[in-house]
Amino acid sequence: MKRVALFFLLATFAMNSLAVRVLFDYRVFHAPGEGPYVEIFTSFEGATFALTPADSGLYQSHAEMTLIVNRNGQIVDFRKVAVDGPFVAANNPSDFLSLERFMLPLGIYDLEVEIRDLGDPSKSPETLYQKIEINNPSTGAFVSDLEFVSAYRKTTDESPFSKSGFDLLPYVSNYFPTNLNSLIFYAELYGTLEAFGEGSAFVSNVCVIDARDNAIENCKKIKREKSAMVVPMLQTLDISDLPTGDYKIRIEIRDRENLLVYMKERNFSRNKIEVDEQSAQALDDAELAGSFVMQFTDAKELYDHILYHIPIASDIDRGTIDTQLKNADLLTLQSFLYTFWKKREHEDPKSAWMKYNESIAVVKANFATRIKPGWQSDRGRVYLQYGKPNTRIQRPSDPDYWPFEIWHYYVTNSDLHNRRFLFYDTNLSGDMELLHSDVPEEIKNFQWNDMVRSRPAALNASDASSQNSSQRTDPRGRDEIENLWYSPY
Repeated sequence: MKRVALFFLLATFAMNSLAVRVLFDYRVFHAPGEGPYVEIFTSFEGATFALTPADSGLYQSHAEMTLIVNRNGQIVDFRKVAVDGPFVAANNPSDFLSLERFMLPLGIYDLEVEIRDLGDPSKSPETLYQKIEINNPSTGAFVSDLEFVSAYRKTTDESPFSKSGFDLLPYVSNYFPTNLNSLIFYAELYGTLEAFGEGSAFVSNVCVIDARDNAIENCKKIKREKSAMVVPMLQTLDISDLPTGDYKIRIEIRDRENLLVYMKERNFSRNKIEVDEQSAQALDDAELAGSFVMQFTDAKELYDHILYHIPIASDIDRGTIDTQLKNADLLTLQSFLYTFWKKREHEDPKSAWMKYNESIAVVKANFATRIKPGWQSDRGRVYLQYGKPNTRIQRPSDPDYWPFEIWHYYVTNSDLHNRRFLFYDTNLSGDMELLHSDVPEEIKNFQWNDMVRSRPAALNASDASSQNSSQRTDPRGRDEIENLWYSPY
């Protein structure tokens, strides 16, 4: 299943300085004998929720979540839950988590989540919308979604975060910054009794693969497993030496002859930076005071603006943003932004910044979602990094395809000629994932045409067979999409 929130600080509300901010993700698991269920993780950024006094003399945040699951316009599940933050000292807010589970049959659903700050009724509620697809195989061995985990321990008292004998603290993001040297994930293997027989052995392979589908040698694990109703996997991968880039975790189920039975993947991004202390060089006070950065008077607003520079930032600057700026004061942030553009356009940093700011406005208006700022989306990142495409082919609702776009550049900002990007949306959420590009160092997927055409049935498994069959026998679609790729004019 697709993640919400996909990339870095994967799902941040960035409405305004008064808005609540959360990270949001969902994963699909399976309860044998009962069916699939969805786990919805929400991480509340404590600094954006009011603290109210408790009887103990400490303080606490209070949020209310309303979750509505719709299918074909009909409500199939609904709940309203109160979520309380930990007890903290005054002026020392802390983030807090929520986990909700919904048992849902196979199909595609619309989830609506409304979040209120009960400690500050003057704030307007924030609402997000997300497509959820449940499409587990009906027979054979298969793998659940992969849940990223920030910490775990053996269960002593059952809680909503307990699973397979462990308490799992979700890591509600698919972005792993420099200071994280381990990637922990949890998944479950199903159907192995049916596939291999009771008590039979099989093999699970776990590896990290890069954008070129190459396995990272020091990020592999092979384990001999024994078939069971549910085979849990809780593993830690060392990513301390993993360089900056986009990756996937791949889980493979293989039989005793090493034949592949099932494969599951999840995307993640890594930012591995060696910070150059000189990059935050001091500026002459007079030069800074008369510059364009002085229009920013709020540190939080300026930090959010600086995040939009990550797609064009050097490794050194990304490291500074990643490790030093999140809680920096206003002057430090102003100094960084001015230096950032001064290094790129020494004579007129303001004009260079203003030109880029126009692109930021486009990305915010066109590629942001309720849970993801525009720069975190693949289309937003490409727009900021390579510029405005010369042609943009959009197919948002063709029943033969997943929604997709093809962008073509005569010349990119980096002086590459005749280059293309293909985005598609298997989540039906409007947030398109980069599937394939002919730009060096970008992701390559040479089965892109088949993948765009692999759209399953819209609503139920019975339709899937007929729809997939019609797609396989339709030669027009393959010719059309390849023509659009090679001649996007």
